[in-house]
Amino acid sequence: MGEMFILLYPLIAFLIISAFGSKVKDFYSWLITLLSALFSSIFSAIALWRVLKDGPYSVELYSFLPLGEYSLSFGLYFDH
Repeated sequence: MGEMFILLYPLIAFLIISAFGSKVKDFYSWLITLLSALFSSIFSAIALWRVLKDGPYSVELYSFLPLGEYSLSFGLYFDH
């Protein structure tokens, strides 16, 4: 389930910097951005390792609008 952090870390960094950007010094904005990119890259590397080891896979992050047997969902698909 760590795949959702690939998207979550940059989103959280954006929200923090946009909400508190004027109150946070430039150094901390830079640090928040760098750390979110680093953590997102780490989780991307883990997903890549899993793809190379096990083959393509998908992760469903959110399922909505159920239509009988089917439902629309938002997710990530990892392949090589």
